[in-house]
Amino acid sequence: MMGYKIRNLKTFTSFSLETLVPEDNFYRQVEKCIDLSFVRDLVHHLYSAFGRPSIDPVVFFKLQLIAFFEGIRSERLLMEMVSLNLAHRWFIGYDLDEDVPDHSSLSKIRERYGMQIFPQFFEQIVKLCVYAGLVWGEELYFDSTKVDANAAINNMVNRTESKAEQHLVELWEKKEDEMPNETLQDLVENYNGERYTGLRKPSYKRITDEKVSLTDPDAALMRAQGGGSAVLGYRDHYIVDGGKARIILSALVSPASIMDNTPLLDLVDWTCSRWRLEPRIAVGDAKYGTVSNIVGLEERDIKAYLPMPDLSKRSEYYSSDQFQYDAENDQYICPQNQVLPLWSRRKSEENYVYRADAKVCDACPVKGECTGSKSGRHIFRSFHQEYIDKVKAYHETEAYKKASRKRSVWVEPLFGEAKDFHSLRRFRLRGLHKVNIEGMIIAAGQNLKRLIKHRLKKLCFLAQYWISRLFSAEASTFSTA
Repeated sequence: MMGYKIRNLKTFTSFSLETLVPEDNFYRQVEKCIDLSFVRDLVHHLYSAFGRPSIDPVVFFKLQLIAFFEGIRSERLLMEMVSLNLAHRWFIGYDLDEDVPDHSSLSKIRERYGMQIFPQFFEQIVKLCVYAGLVWGEELYFDSTKVDANAAINNMVNRTESKAEQHLVELWEKKEDEMPNETLQDLVENYNGERYTGLRKPSYKRITDEKVSLTDPDAALMRAQGGGSAVLGYRDHYIVDGGKARIILSALVSPASIMDNTPLLDLVDWTCSRWRLEPRIAVGDAKYGTVSNIVGLEERDIKAYLPMPDLSKRSEYYSSDQFQYDAENDQYICPQNQVLPLWSRRKSEENYVYRADAKVCDACPVKGECTGSKSGRHIFRSFHQEYIDKVKAYHETEAYKKASRKRSVWVEPLFGEAKDFHSLRRFRLRGLHKVNIEGMIIAAGQNLKRLIKHRLKKLCFLAQYWISRLFSAEASTFSTA
């Protein structure tokens, strides 16, 4: 016969939550390996000495970690799961008969902490990794990835026709009490989407300069990942240590209008000063191989292991590499043994210009393969050519080739991990400060995973060590008897 279950739940008092969570549960391992009580010291100044007690800051950050580990994007859904999941309740210290915090409280706490606390939380996790010996410090690897914004492209309006421009001005107005030492918050303020023109005056106007999203004014247009139409988004920048643990030493989210290579030197300076590192090399892909980055790294006594774009393939004419530089006379010799003397100095572009005589070029039998200019062939030489030649020489060394192979499996898998398991494909929050908070929580969680793995391995090793000592002591006792 068909059974029919009547819901008749009884009240049990003979067991506790402590006995319901298995000893090998993941959150027991997390609790064993990491003590989050330090967050109370970070936020102590934000609370009054009297009044109604707030949610414990440790509980708040444990909830952030649960959302990270479980890939939960909604705070309402997070609290529903915590209320139902015994391991989650045990982790945050709430018993079966206790009401878990309301989801709206998490948003209010996040607003209170803001960019003042979350960068410190990220730094504290990195500091724990440093103390655990997981940071090598000899090599730095950097990369960035595109992350979609939580905003649609079809709600963009002209800046002059909306109040969003004034909102941006108020949002990024610098504080009078700015700290003298640069922090992660300062980096976020610096890379807020405004154009970094560099040496040349831009010859085009970006759509981002003319239009703004009303939903997320800080997001910028970018090409969608995998192709397709443009979307609104950000760039998440990582600097990763070259040690085996692959600890993320700094994380910065900037609008997509900020190019990948722009924040590099500031991030390197912050990373080296904050963690007192003296790296030997810095490794990135071709998009980082700009002259300013190369010069900046080399002047900091860091070898710039950066590919440089091969511009010779962009032209049908002879490349500048086919011209020999005569350093003694400061001139170039063309393949036909004609002289190109120094013609001008362009300080705005930091280039020397060498030009052949127009009459000589017109009479040259290979002019059609060399130049189409009526004024003679021009060769441009950077003010920093010595650094450029030095970096090109690195490309022939085995150390550079090894670092390039290592880079391809060092940073990108971290982004893949964050996107596949920790919801980094699309930010759920809006605004530059909030997406940086979200990005830092994800980066801190990734570091925490590696720290937990290291400490569990260490605890397992110690347990095996003492067990072997115990058995050896018992064996010696029996042999004596």
